[in-house]
Amino acid sequence: MKNEGWLRCRFKAAADDYRPMKFPPPGPYWCSGQNDDSSTLIAYVRTEDQIIEHWPEAEDIEVTEQEEIVFTDRFPKPTWFKE
Repeated sequence: MKNEGWLRCRFKAAADDYRPMKFPPPGPYWCSGQNDDSSTLIAYVRTEDQIIEHWPEAEDIEVTEQEEIVFTDRFPKPTWFKE
């Protein structure tokens, strides 16, 4: 999917319920791991402010600029996400 201005973010969120506070978020998201303390999420957003808007508890945020959203076997396109 070709879109300009996506940010691919990796961050820690709530361990028990990592879903966004507002739905739908700007782009797809996935849980890539969990432990007793947190869930590690991968999410595509348009701005860094959108991370906190949708996941207020987000910590340890790493951001990478990307031109397009990359779907893989591990990170498939969610059924709710409209291109």
